[in-house]
Amino acid sequence: MIQLSALGRVFDSDPPVHALRDVDLSVRRGEHLSIVGPSGSGKSTLLNTLGLLDRPTSGAYWLDGVLTSALGDPERTALRGARIGFVFQSFHLLPYRTVDENVMLAETYRAPRPGRGRRSRAERARATLARVGLGHRVGFLPGRLSGGERQRVAIARALMGEPALLLCDEPTGNLDSENTESVLELFDDLQAQGMTLVVITHDDSVSHRAGRRVRISDGRLSQESA
Repeated sequence: MIQLSALGRVFDSDPPVHALRDVDLSVRRGEHLSIVGPSGSGKSTLLNTLGLLDRPTSGAYWLDGVLTSALGDPERTALRGARIGFVFQSFHLLPYRTVDENVMLAETYRAPRPGRGRRSRAERARATLARVGLGHRVGFLPGRLSGGERQRVAIARALMGEPALLLCDEPTGNLDSENTESVLELFDDLQAQGMTLVVITHDDSVSHRAGRRVRISDGRLSQESA
């Protein structure tokens, strides 16, 4: 699913900032990988690169067999919309929209796929909410949900486009232990369904839930046991 070869990212400044240094990484389809490291280590830069939100300065990144560095911006945007879902620490839900409306917003700026037009959007949003265990919350406003339920809505929104890869940036950072466990159980279920997950976290209990861990420090990646 993911193949990085000698990937580097340098930000222009005085002196230049080497955010990523010769990063090599392979992630198999259906794998659950966690990335750990201190603040400023390059975690966010790596996630932005994997999500095609940033371009590497050097090296190569293949996503699902596609050499992304050879793509122009429109092709990168199309690939990101078709293959990648994002989950963040903050839920980014609109408080005045119902949970199903928030999930439907995932397709507002994405070209519809065949058989997935506007008419079926509400039905697919309800089905996706049911997939994350929130079918009984259709029609609720986010303010009526627990933190864990709001994160599940955010995950449902990410799943609305049927991505092959889910990129998660501190997805349990705003949750208590009970809600963290609920989200981790959902990640287990998604992996069992074939989803590829890459999770950035500072929480050992979250990182050890993954099948494999890597650590990033000063822009360099090293393997760890899970």
